[in-house]
Amino acid sequence: MTRILRLLAVPATGAGFAEDLAALQMRHVPVGERYTAPAHTPGLRAIREVAEAVSVGIVLDTGQVAWGDCVGASSGGLAGREPIFRTADGLAAIQGLVAPALEGRELGSFRELAAILDALEQGRTAPETEVLPAVGPDVADSSRRALLSAPLRALRAASRSDPDSPPEEARHRAGRLHSAVRYGVSQALLAAAALDRGTTMAEVIAHEWDLPLPRRAVPLHAQCGDERQQNAEKMIARRIASLPHALVDNVVEQVGHNGADLTRYIRWLHDRIGVLGGVDYLPTIHLDLYGALGTICDHQPGRMLGQIYGWQRAAAPYPLRLECPVLMDSREAQIEAMRTLKNYVRMRGLDVQLVADEWAHNLEDVQAFLEAGAADMIQVKMHDLGTIPDAVDALLACQAGGVGAFLGGSHAETELAARVAVHVALAAQADLLLARPGTGVDEAVSLAENEMARTLATLEAQRGGEVPSP
Repeated sequence: MTRILRLLAVPATGAGFAEDLAALQMRHVPVGERYTAPAHTPGLRAIREVAEAVSVGIVLDTGQVAWGDCVGASSGGLAGREPIFRTADGLAAIQGLVAPALEGRELGSFRELAAILDALEQGRTAPETEVLPAVGPDVADSSRRALLSAPLRALRAASRSDPDSPPEEARHRAGRLHSAVRYGVSQALLAAAALDRGTTMAEVIAHEWDLPLPRRAVPLHAQCGDERQQNAEKMIARRIASLPHALVDNVVEQVGHNGADLTRYIRWLHDRIGVLGGVDYLPTIHLDLYGALGTICDHQPGRMLGQIYGWQRAAAPYPLRLECPVLMDSREAQIEAMRTLKNYVRMRGLDVQLVADEWAHNLEDVQAFLEAGAADMIQVKMHDLGTIPDAVDALLACQAGGVGAFLGGSHAETELAARVAVHVALAAQADLLLARPGTGVDEAVSLAENEMARTLATLEAQRGGEVPSP
């Protein structure tokens, strides 16, 4: 069987920026001044910095090399998120912890190898001589139902304690290996498994989770960054299913104290969709409020409901989706606020979806939002979840709970991470996929659409069918 010979780790850069949204919520800072303005969130040197990353390569004894990219959130350190990811910390973690745990192992089950990274969260490594068994289609927990009820917990118990503690620079304040490291290394493991088996990454996931091979593309969501109008027009011209994200980082200018500025923007979107998209194009208007609704309404449910009603009328006939309408100081408070607002929206009969994002950063968080019925859709952010198996489990849990499964991420990610996300979304048949990297729209959407088309055509050809038409 193929073995992992060694790991490579080299500095890399993300396609976007790490940005201090907390500082921007406190005061407006023009884009050109953000690169030098002092930050408020610990770990950032300025309000806006180039996103740091690490490319990790898995060298197989066959001579092949599989790569993945470690990259974190663009707004690290906020709402329970891990601190901003630094290249130096990632290199130290891979060289000091991950490489000794993986080198020399057989390239068997992707899920079991990824589970070793989760064991490292607790300061544990599996013995170098231990060879984990491969997962076959008859494994008892390979069914969708078993995965939803106990995702990967049994596999993680296979690792044994290591008395050596990881270096402090490789671990964040909660004592866990940074999710960006787990994310990037699990990408490389997935790519290695696909290389070794001669399949696509989507097929590896489908096989190990006992899922049907995908036959349809996943609808795309795009983000406009600072160019809220020009980039929105690009999305409309490309007929994106969900747009334009439009993250609120300046409540006064982008929303207005009474919501009027955002209302005008929604009306502008409405008009441009009609002009550029045509009568048969009905995208969802999706806006990331980053708590702005709660801010302008003093978190009073009645006032928030009235504002949502006004925004829905401005968007009609296009569906409206509001991400993170309120932002609280803890997961419990966030869940309660979201659940209350969702109940008010339903009682009023408004056809508006509420999306959970902040405080839904790991698999346990996602499950807590699902159990509380606190959202219509959950953004599963891969870089926050850590290993790819946790992202797959979260998507399947959303589907089982009747909640929209949105495979999100960050504009700060790389083109390599973006391609991996396409395969995860296809295999799990997510309801929505964020096109990334960057916020330029054209590049990210082209990458996602083309990678999906090629993968689906490959799978169809292997079935002996005709290549699907666009």
